[in-house]
Amino acid sequence: MPTTNSRAIELALLISLDTELQLKVREIRNEENVRKWMYTDHVIGANEHLGWINRLKQDDRQIVFAVLSEERSPLGVVSVNAIDRLHKKADWAYYLTGAARGGLGSALEYSFINFIFDTLGMKKLNCEVIEGNNAVVKLHKKFLFQEEGFRRSNILKDGVRIGVHFLGLTKEDWLAGKADIQAKYKEVFEKFSISIRWQLCEATADHPIDQIEAESASNNLG
Repeated sequence: MPTTNSRAIELALLISLDTELQLKVREIRNEENVRKWMYTDHVIGANEHLGWINRLKQDDRQIVFAVLSEERSPLGVVSVNAIDRLHKKADWAYYLTGAARGGLGSALEYSFINFIFDTLGMKKLNCEVIEGNNAVVKLHKKFLFQEEGFRRSNILKDGVRIGVHFLGLTKEDWLAGKADIQAKYKEVFEKFSISIRWQLCEATADHPIDQIEAESASNNLG
């Protein structure tokens, strides 16, 4: 459990943030150590970034959160994708800026898995990890994910074909093992107090992207 000295971390819907914060998230997306593990690793322009955020408003199969510090400075992104409400399954992914490590990734993973199973009502959670990103594969396995396959020569990166790890976690396995994980990583989890602001309808209605401001930002920064 969090303590009085815990760092307050908020997961806020990316579409609910103002344009300035949304553009700061773009800076994280463009960090080299983030891009290198993405399927598409080009430098993202402001217009492309804001257009993606705008499309999220109409995409009910994808929910993207910005990870915010106590000072409301973006530290990264956590997302749930390919939401399948019929089969109650989804994919997920996250990335953090290089300065935001030190256990935050583990604390986010634990909190977000609970959110997906408990709040979203999913029964199966999947993720994909590009070949070579062994640290992330290892981390997911610590949180009970099982490797369900390796698709070799699956994507093209820097002119070289490489593979992708496929991992999955069932709700049953999570419920059976989460108490052991909480006990094992208690000291890490206590460093952070993570809250997830989950108000999709209100965020969409109350915080529309200002198209004039977005166009101005893209002209200046794209």
